[in-house]
Amino acid sequence: MNKLSANISLYIITFFAAVQYAFLSSVPDTVSNFAFLAVTNLIGFLITFAVFFRELRRLDKKQVVQSVVLSLELFAFNVFLLLGSRGMSATVVACVLSSYFAFIVILSFLIFHKAPDKNKVVAVFIVLFGVFLMMNADLMGLMDPHILYLLAADVFFALYLLTAEQYATTSTPSILAMGQTLFNFLIALACWAGESLIVKQPMSLPVDPAFWGSVFFISFFIRGLYGIVQIYAQRYVSPLNVSLIFSTEIIMTMAVSPLLVTLFNVEPDQITPLRILGALVMVLGILTADSGVTDAVRRRLSHGKS
Repeated sequence: MNKLSANISLYIITFFAAVQYAFLSSVPDTVSNFAFLAVTNLIGFLITFAVFFRELRRLDKKQVVQSVVLSLELFAFNVFLLLGSRGMSATVVACVLSSYFAFIVILSFLIFHKAPDKNKVVAVFIVLFGVFLMMNADLMGLMDPHILYLLAADVFFALYLLTAEQYATTSTPSILAMGQTLFNFLIALACWAGESLIVKQPMSLPVDPAFWGSVFFISFFIRGLYGIVQIYAQRYVSPLNVSLIFSTEIIMTMAVSPLLVTLFNVEPDQITPLRILGALVMVLGILTADSGVTDAVRRRLSHGKS
């Protein structure tokens, strides 16, 4: 994998992430969040294990610890994602989640003392403005409890991206992909068992085909493929650029919304002029963050002046 293929791969998994919200809406409120996380991570682990089991010969204590850390960050992200996405439209969920790149800048500075360059700071503000427009400029909507859950998910995913970058350069990505799904399964299973004891209900899952369709989509494309590609790609793409690519999830969600309405009978998202403008602003912000693009623009402008 090189930088170009890494970027292309990230855009592909971003598409799957955009589609996942339609599947998450099929998860009944009666199903425990921990149960859903347990079963999807178990299947995700089995998928990654089937592909990479030969890599286990490289397993060591350091990578076990790293896998545990990554799994804890992902577990917190997924819990808040499930809490926030229920009852919310796919576009709104994708919109709020796309703001985690702003936390990349903050956490990178606070934890690793890395000051971002000027291009990326400008890009963050441009994309944040795009996100604001994508939400139809509704400031009061930010106080919805679901939005607060999604913002908490943003913080943990930003932390996960920063941690994954540190680990991916010194460890085997396939082992980390297997490890984070395995430990996520074990954590979710323990929480599910504890919850079952507290509420005095059996640990059971529904037989509804729509529920299991959601389970298998999330297991294969998000827990399996997404996790593998994302960890490998972060060897070549910085956390901030990864998060900016992931922010295009909003645009993809809008683009596939008519198809999702037809396939899953979900409520259609309203595509307003503000949301279209917001999508264009976000594209501008993403291009601004790419130093190659901004350098090319500067050369073009300087050439024009001469």
